[in-house]
Amino acid sequence: MNGRNVGMDGAGGALDGTDGLSDVRIRAVLDNTADAVLTFDEGGAIGSYNPAAEIIFGWTPPEVVGKSIGFIIPELAPVPGQVTAERFMGRRREVAGLHKNGHNFPLELSVSEISLGGERLFMGIAHDITERKAAEEEARNQHEWLTTLINALPEIVCFKDGEGRWLIANSFYLERFGLSGVDYRGKTAGELSQMTSCYDALLLESFETDRRAWESGRPTSFESRVTGADGVESVFDITKLPLFNPDGSRKGLVVVGRDVTESRHSAARIQHLAHYDSLTDLPNRLLFQERLRQALAQARRSGKTLAVIFLDLDKFKDINDTLGHYMGDLLLKAVARRLLRCVRESDTVARLGGDEFAVLLTDLAEPADAAAVAAALNHCVAQPFSLDGHEIVTSTSIGITLFPEDALDDDELLKNADLALYRSKAEGRNNFHFYVAEMNEEVQARKAIECDLRHALGTDQLTLYYQPLVEAGHGRITGCEALLRWYHPERGPVPPSQFIPIAERSELIVPLGRWVLQRACRQGAEWMRLGLPPLRMAVNLSPAQFRHQDLVGLVREVLQESGLPPALLQLEITEGIAMHNVEQTIAVLEELRAMGVSISIDDFGTGYSSLNYLRRFPVDKLKIDRSFITDLGLHPDNEAIVKAIVNLGHGIGTMVNVEGVETAEQLAYLRSYGVDELQGFWFSRPIPPADFARLVSGPLPWDLPAREELGVAV
Repeated sequence: MNGRNVGMDGAGGALDGTDGLSDVRIRAVLDNTADAVLTFDEGGAIGSYNPAAEIIFGWTPPEVVGKSIGFIIPELAPVPGQVTAERFMGRRREVAGLHKNGHNFPLELSVSEISLGGERLFMGIAHDITERKAAEEEARNQHEWLTTLINALPEIVCFKDGEGRWLIANSFYLERFGLSGVDYRGKTAGELSQMTSCYDALLLESFETDRRAWESGRPTSFESRVTGADGVESVFDITKLPLFNPDGSRKGLVVVGRDVTESRHSAARIQHLAHYDSLTDLPNRLLFQERLRQALAQARRSGKTLAVIFLDLDKFKDINDTLGHYMGDLLLKAVARRLLRCVRESDTVARLGGDEFAVLLTDLAEPADAAAVAAALNHCVAQPFSLDGHEIVTSTSIGITLFPEDALDDDELLKNADLALYRSKAEGRNNFHFYVAEMNEEVQARKAIECDLRHALGTDQLTLYYQPLVEAGHGRITGCEALLRWYHPERGPVPPSQFIPIAERSELIVPLGRWVLQRACRQGAEWMRLGLPPLRMAVNLSPAQFRHQDLVGLVREVLQESGLPPALLQLEITEGIAMHNVEQTIAVLEELRAMGVSISIDDFGTGYSSLNYLRRFPVDKLKIDRSFITDLGLHPDNEAIVKAIVNLGHGIGTMVNVEGVETAEQLAYLRSYGVDELQGFWFSRPIPPADFARLVSGPLPWDLPAREELGVAV
């Protein structure tokens, strides 16, 4: 009873009555098997216990032999009146073993009956399946994780066998294609197509794509368009990956697919945005150029004429400034609709940006056809627009260039059309011009002026002249307006009308404006040091200067550097500046006024000032544009306008200045209207600083009678 196999053979004989050699062999087998082998009697008492059992259960033979089999395999514990082992005979069963350390572990147990010396015994063979169970659990976990993963994917996932039968399909696939609740496993696409009415055609098509994947032997991708029960079409990007056995036979097929409907729509939207204007939905500059290149290729083959028309809206900025960008956008959309009505379907109308449009006319019989279209466009745009309760009247300036007469490639045609447009705007707007070669010469001249002006900014070619501001009551000089002059060493005097617009269209206007402000303030301070009476210095601000990020800081810096008192600086802005971004304009003007600087609105009456905003502007002076006094006394309308502006200015607490006074008759009329300040050639042309100082210091060359002596009927 104290050996490893004690009791294995009872009195030491063979288990089945064979000789001792057989017994030795049996013992050798039992001692070297990896399974636990033990015997027990009908009462459950353990009789023998091999080395593998010791390893598996942890107990030594002396610790278990003679004890109940339930000690190490609880399910075999004897039950009164029953032979428990009989229930386990004839088949393998999974049971729990009890290890010496107190832990249960899984066993695969088989029990058989043996007879030894006439005694009925049972032999149990137990195999430790701990590792197998762990592997099975891991496999179950992995399967669960995989199932959870593929069901969570918003994409098609499906596995098929080598015959095309479905093995696994995720929830997205089943729900999207109407197969939820269908027992799909082991079925082919053809069989499944009979179970869904919406996607039967799609499923049947999969036979062909499966075949292509098998034949190619590599991943095969394609797009499939699917119309659902709701009538909405979806687009799927599907890939099929064939798998093969080592012998080359088909093993299976993996199917994955993404719903790319939204991305395809997004791509289409991006493509549309890249080629069409977002406001008017007209072709943009990029698409217009593409169509122009295509039309040129066609025109070269056919020998036909084509025309490029550029047009923009006259004074569109004034409309934006007075009525706001919302109304400006409404106008642009309305103009686009009208332009489309004036051309053929084969022609192209594009918006190039801002208020600039272009028209491409193809297959023209003669240049006169382009002129007819341009005239129609002019007439069409000139008709009043009724937009959101406002009636807006505008016009358009047009430039036309022709192929092959004016240019042979798209870049030259576009450039020439722009030059012709510029000529239309320069000659009064609301008309059209064909391109002529001389226009290019004008452009080169403008470029030369711009280049020379850049050089002049750092030299002594630029200077300031000063025109006196005269008090209308007694004729005293109260200040002056600083006016820029340019004397070119080769060209001689360059009129401001030639170089100021060029500076305005380039970045030169900002450094040029700073130079003018600095020079004028220094001159005013110098006159004070020479003993001249305090004189207000009027300096014009360009729109670009006013949009400068730190205009207030610039003015403060210049005043501090020059020593000119802020009260002697008058900044003049146009109505267009005043009405652009009104709230910001008011804030900037208030900051300037807080410094002591006075504000004047120049050329008043030529823009579109809103009286509602005008009363809020911190303005000290209104300057009536010279165009209203040219025929004063001859045109009652001009007299009425001047009187109205004078009354308006006085009504909101501002002074009123009139520039351009050239005759005694104009002077008399203006003084009789109650104008506060006068300016013009009748008093003095703009003169150099030394001449202006002598004018102020000496007796004035004019004598203004008292207002009551004026002989003009008011």
